[in-house]
Formats: sequence, C-alpha cells, structure tokens
Amino acid sequence: MQIKKIIPICILLLLSCSFYAIGNTQERLEMFKLNLVDNSEPKFYFVKLLEGSHIVIYDKDGNKKQSIQPIFPDIEDDYKKNKYQLPQKYRQSFLTANGISETDNLFVYNYEYNKLYSFPISKLEVFAIKSDCLPTDETNYQFGFALELNQLPQDYDHNDTYEPNDTTFVYIGKESPFAQEQLTLLNWQKISDKEDNYLAQAHGLLYYLRQSPFPLDYPECGSLIIKNAKNNILFNDNYIRRRVNSMPINGKDKDHEYKKQWTGKLFNNKPLVVFGFYSMFGDDCTEIDFIDSSFPSYDIILRCDSRFIYYSCK
Repeated sequence: MQIKKIIPICILLLLSCSFYAIGNTQERLEMFKLNLVDNSEPKFYFVKLLEGSHIVIYDKDGNKKQSIQPIFPDIEDDYKKNKYQLPQKYRQSFLTANGISETDNLFVYNYEYNKLYSFPISKLEVFAIKSDCLPTDETNYQFGFALELNQLPQDYDHNDTYEPNDTTFVYIGKESPFAQEQLTLLNWQKISDKEDNYLAQAHGLLYYLRQSPFPLDYPECGSLIIKNAKNNILFNDNYIRRRVNSMPINGKDKDHEYKKQWTGKLFNNKPLVVFGFYSMFGDDCTEIDFIDSSFPSYDIILRCDSRFIYYSCK
C-alpha cells in the first residue's frame, strides 16, 4: 500500500524536475557586428562571419562532423580583386558552415535609436573581401553578408566617418531576440572628492563605477558594482583584474563625445544587461554582461574575435 502511494509522488517529482529543466534552458545567443567599409567604391556595410575558408563543424560532443573546403573556388585572376561575390554553388557551402538557412533573417538592432531592421537571408549576397594584401589564396579573405548604405536609412549620416559597430548588434535566425526596449545611456556623476568614483542610476538600480588607475588621457572604466534599492549587490566586476581593454567613461573631452556604457533589457526573456565597460579585442568588441548572476555572460557569443580590417589593395 505504501509503495502505491510513493510511486505517484516520485512521478510528480520527476515531472516537476523535467518542467523546471525545460523552463530554465538558456539559449546561447550568437551576435555579430556591422562594419562600414568606407575605403571602397561604392561604400557598403559588411557582417563578417568567417575568415579563411577551411571550416570544420563539430557536433555537441566535440567530434568532427563535417569539413567544408573550399567555401570559395580557385579563380582565374589569382585573387587580385579586393572583393568577390560568391557564386550560388559556393553560397550554400558558406551557409552550411555557419548553420544558416535561406529562410533565416539578418537582424540589425541600433540600440541608440531603438530601431530594428530585418533582411531575409535569401535576399542578401555573400561576399569575400580581402583581409590582407598578400597575393595568396582564399584564406586571405573574410566572408560575410553585404548591405548597401541605403538599406539602413535615417540612422546614419553616410557622408561622415560614423562606424555603425559603435551602436549596433547583429543576429541571424528565424526571429529577433531583441526586446526593443530603449536602453539607457549611463549618466555618470562624481560622488566624492576623488576623481575616480562615479554613480549612475537606471531601472531602480545603483551603478557604482571606479575609474581605472591607469588611464591614458581620459578617464577609463576600472570596476563596476551594481546594487538594488535595498543595497544588495547584484553585480560586482573588476575589469582591471581581467587584463582587458578598458573603455572611456561616458562624457566629453575637447575632441570627443563618448557613449559607451549602456544598460537595460536588450534581449527577450532575459534579464537586464550592462555593456561598454571593457572589450576583449578592441573598441568594436565590447562584452555584454547580464546583471543577474544566474545568467552568465558566456551565454552571449559576440563574434568579433579579431578587429575587422578591409584592405584596399592596389
């Protein structure tokens, strides 16, 4: 009799655990950057996905699943051009290598203006552009999607040197992950006689920033603590300890206006984020952190592991 009572309880516990696991599955978001190629005529925007062409795809257990080579064939002019459009038969190899379908969309989110643009992958051309001027082979090219300047209209002044990677994130998939709730540019105020302590307030939270002790010619981010209204610490990070590139603090000097540190709800069904304090590989590769520590930052893969460079080779 007791066994009969225990079995339904066990089943309920297993079911509840299963539902909990399903409900708490955290999707890893893969983000890209949008770059302006301005030393080309005509100018264009470029989303870099690959560099070089020997692509090895692994399964979830780390075993080699597929090797794709080449993305791009040997060509008759010995790779003298700076830019090539991939023929249709090689386009499919490129899409396969990146896990992209023709039915996906490329989403460009401008978080400064809170504007989202969507482009069907089936309507976008894939290009290979030179990553250096060595006359070698396809391994010296970067591969990705190109957008014309007029496809991203009023946000950009196409006559200046504005870099869209300063205020945009790119995602490729079926649906946009962006919440489209206007992010907040953190407004830092000094809170002591010292030059290195700042406070900003947003979303009912307190953001305490300490300046880097090693600034060059303008204050840079050193460490960040975020507290709630009850003075509980929600986020505590020392960017200097990471030995990364600190970013300039929001504000103005005689030559520049800096708009680096942002916070708010960037993604659907995810907690608040904060970013713009440090970068791993230069100013175009800011790290995004969730303020909720149960959502680690490695749930976001920002694909800008090397600074985008476009060579106009003669």
